[in-house]
Amino acid sequence: MKKFYHAMAGLVIVLALLITTVNAYEGTTRETNEGLMHDVTIRDGDGVISLPTAADTIAELLENMGITLYDRDIITPSIDNMITQGMNIRITRSIPAYVRIDGSEELIPFRARPGNILSVFVNEFSRYTESEFVFDSAGWHRRISAGDIVDVRSVRRMSVQDVHETPYGREYVDSDQVYLGETELYREGTPGRHLITTEIVHIGGRESSRTQVHEEVLAVPVSTIMHVGTAIPPNHATSACGEMFSYARTLIMEATAYTLSFECTGRRPGDPWFGITASGMQAQVGVVAVDTNVIPFHTRLYIEGYGFAVAGDRGGAIRGNKIDLFFDTRAEALQFGRQHIRVWILD
Repeated sequence: MKKFYHAMAGLVIVLALLITTVNAYEGTTRETNEGLMHDVTIRDGDGVISLPTAADTIAELLENMGITLYDRDIITPSIDNMITQGMNIRITRSIPAYVRIDGSEELIPFRARPGNILSVFVNEFSRYTESEFVFDSAGWHRRISAGDIVDVRSVRRMSVQDVHETPYGREYVDSDQVYLGETELYREGTPGRHLITTEIVHIGGRESSRTQVHEEVLAVPVSTIMHVGTAIPPNHATSACGEMFSYARTLIMEATAYTLSFECTGRRPGDPWFGITASGMQAQVGVVAVDTNVIPFHTRLYIEGYGFAVAGDRGGAIRGNKIDLFFDTRAEALQFGRQHIRVWILD
């Protein structure tokens, strides 16, 4: 009998050990027809679900349970983590809200991350839509609540390029290829061209600003060049004062000088013909005596060293290529004396 009791006691101990081992194994994982099982807890918002699962990953578990994750929901650990025994999975749900752009009647659904303030919510909406928006900055710190309608204004930036012309100037250059007193176009000017890039910003559908951001010189202005004549035309000459005149011919003449003195005219003041020349002109500077067979009366002349004159007198000693020039005073006449000078017969 003692042997029987000893055998039974040993059997009890073995069974006890086996039961303990099995219970310990069931506290971690269990082998089923579906595979290895793990006990997990899912906290979805305020709801709590505890269950065994044979899923390998959190993503597979959520799919098996029909649990949907929305944009900007937060799940910890992340859905690509492997399932482990006793895992706690927490889902913090995003907040459903709406965005209204530029006062439109259309409300665009967009979920906010838990705890989002208005500024972060709008920034995330901008990145999501790949657009730029602004909002009332007075409420930027307010937290988003479920069902909120957030009014934003669209920001649209555009670059516009325009070509602007720069006026060109005019330059005058002396040229001995052009006759004196004339001008001639040498080169036509061209305007400069600048490419102006302007950034235009529209906020809420209305232009808000316009800023020049770049300027590129496409072409510099080129001035018009005018040639100013310095060449003397044929049958033309210039006076001592720079006045140009035309002439028919020139003569080299022997010149003397006379005044209204009795010695020169044979008349004294009081004589009715005193100061009156043979042509009837008043004797004065610029009236000269000539041989009318060479130079007729009233011919216009330019006389070297004397100036412009007119043939208005004659004298007994003035024959051939001789000329007598009137001066106001005897001293001037004596200083001039007798010279050979060039005389231009004007047209």
